[in-house]
Amino acid sequence: MAASLIFELNFATQGAQRPAEPGQPMRILVLGDFSGGAAARPALGQRPARRLDIDNFNALMAQLAPSMSLALEGATHTFQFRELDDFHPDQLYLKSDAFADLRGQRQRLKNPATFAAAAAQLRPADGVPPAPSSPPAAQASSGAAGGDNPFASLLGGVVGTAAAPAAAPIDQLVRKLVGAMPAGPDPRQADYVAAVDAVIAERMNAVLHAPAFQALEAAWRGLHMLVTGLELEESLQLHILDATKAELRADALALRRVLVEQPRSSADAAPWSLICGDYSFDGGEDDVRLLSVLGAVAAEARAPFIGAASASLLGATSLAEQPDAADWAPADAESSARWQALRASRQAAWLGLALPRVLLRLPYGKATDRVDQFDYEEAGPAHRHEDYLWGHASLACALLLGRAFQDSAWGMSASDVVDLGDLPAHTVRRDGEAHMQACAEAYLSERAGDAILRRGLMPLLSFRNRNAVRLLRSQSIATPPQALAGAWEY
Repeated sequence: MAASLIFELNFATQGAQRPAEPGQPMRILVLGDFSGGAAARPALGQRPARRLDIDNFNALMAQLAPSMSLALEGATHTFQFRELDDFHPDQLYLKSDAFADLRGQRQRLKNPATFAAAAAQLRPADGVPPAPSSPPAAQASSGAAGGDNPFASLLGGVVGTAAAPAAAPIDQLVRKLVGAMPAGPDPRQADYVAAVDAVIAERMNAVLHAPAFQALEAAWRGLHMLVTGLELEESLQLHILDATKAELRADALALRRVLVEQPRSSADAAPWSLICGDYSFDGGEDDVRLLSVLGAVAAEARAPFIGAASASLLGATSLAEQPDAADWAPADAESSARWQALRASRQAAWLGLALPRVLLRLPYGKATDRVDQFDYEEAGPAHRHEDYLWGHASLACALLLGRAFQDSAWGMSASDVVDLGDLPAHTVRRDGEAHMQACAEAYLSERAGDAILRRGLMPLLSFRNRNAVRLLRSQSIATPPQALAGAWEY
């Protein structure tokens, strides 16, 4: 499959590796879906790569105008982001129409002049608490439900998983919580506000943990990690290209124009040094085919491509749940043959894949990143591994290579800088003891790391009780094992 595809594209994948010219800058290009895939954009082959640094970060974000839509309780809400802070719950709450009714309800309860009327509207006329039921769930949310739901204690029972009718008004949801309060004189104002905050928190979880929202937030926080973690200047540059994975699959020749031809014909005529894909790849036919194309383009551009590896390439569903290599399932014969064919191809030395994912931010809460507009603890009892914001390991690899260049220019080696520190450190309590969440999903042993290396992938190992990770070895996917090709290997 791989050989025939490359033959059809006729990409030049042979030739000796060339060293970088003296004084040539290191130019890192990050490919990713940075607009949410919704904005009207030029065709891929005519799309410009944009230079990014800390000074123009928000301006470029506003220019790309990332957005995404999410269905909540039967209504579709669009979220727009013009700066990084727009992903924060305070800004989501203040700016999004998804929280408009709740904002109004909370404001009326907080205002002494309108509290009595607002509370009376929420209090059941007969004073009898309604039967517990679940608040509507977000259709695109991955939030947990059931006995760990924060509504359970307020409602006096276990919350079910079924969604309420689509058009349920917000005040009906709050009334269910207020109705669970003891009969008699109106509870204090704080109790009513707390009931509204519980509904806001549930909806905020539905937004923050929706896969589409997480993907867009991770893309921009990953870029922010790069612009703040590198000393970007003329000698070390970061550029981005807004493109979905589907667009790369659909037009390989356009991809070649962007990665190979445009840098050669531009005013500065400087080639790319490293191409980083903010995408995850598995062993399926579509992904292996795309990797084959990316490898061929990278070889012709003389700039290696680094992407993120899915845990499924190891035979695992989640490294957080299966950190031991003994628990990984062998690939089926067809998938194994496809993957080995790619590893044995001419372009394999120009391809690198890394895992696991890296933690990009702390959960929101009083002890981590406070939310001011309402009472909110993101990492509550129902918080799951997938509710953390994880970023692709390919971005971490690009950061390490950029730092190696900062230290030694083109005299660098890919193994010069392998530790990445100052990552978000989140401590959780289990069985009465404090445990630090692994910054790269799971605490993998060196034995597991060696097993990952044998499969042609690059593992990030988390340090215990330290907010840092280590790249065990920089390598390509090639078999037999081979260093990742690049100007630094000359």
